Amino acid sequence: MKDCPIVLEHNLDPQRFMWLWAKYVRGVNDQKHCTNSLLGKYSHRLGGHNTDLQSTVRLVLDEFPPGTFSAVHICGVVKQGYRNHENYPHNLHATILPQPGRRDMFSFENWLLKVENGVFDRIPALGELPEVYRKLPDEFTTCRILRWAVWRGKHMFGR
Repeated sequence: MKDCPIVLEHNLDPQRFMWLWAKYVRGVNDQKHCTNSLLGKYSHRLGGHNTDLQSTVRLVLDEFPPGTFSAVHICGVVKQGYRNHENYPHNLHATILPQPGRRDMFSFENWLLKVENGVFDRIPALGELPEVYRKLPDEFTTCRILRWAVWRGKHMFGR
C-alpha cells in the first residue's frame, strides 16, 4: 500500500457547496453525528478551501501515511435549497476504502468520482442499522455519515 496512494478523479465544483470536505477516518464516535462521528484528520486537498480544487480534477490523497486511516469520507453539503432545508437529498456522501490495485466509480446526481487504489463503500439505509441507533433523534438517524460510521466503521475499529 505504501506505493499505492488513493487517487481520486472528480468533477466537483466547490462553488456549488456550502461545505465540502474529506476526512481520513481512523475511528468513530457513535455519540456524535455529522463530521464529529468520524475520528481523523481533514484533507487539505479535497476541501472547499482549496482554491485549485475545481481545476485540479485528479487528486492524490496521500496526506497521511497508509495504515493511519481506514477510509476517506467525502461530504458535500449543497447550497441549492440549503436556506429552506431542501438540500438534504442532494448532499454528496462517498466513502473510499483503500484497496491497492482496485478501481471504482461513484456517481450521484451530476457528480462523478473515480478512484484508483480504493473502492467506494455504500452508506446503509436506516433500517439496516442496529435498533439502538434507529431509536436516536432525527439529527442522528438522517445523518449518512453517522449511519456509515456505526454500520461499517464500528466493525473496522472495534468500537
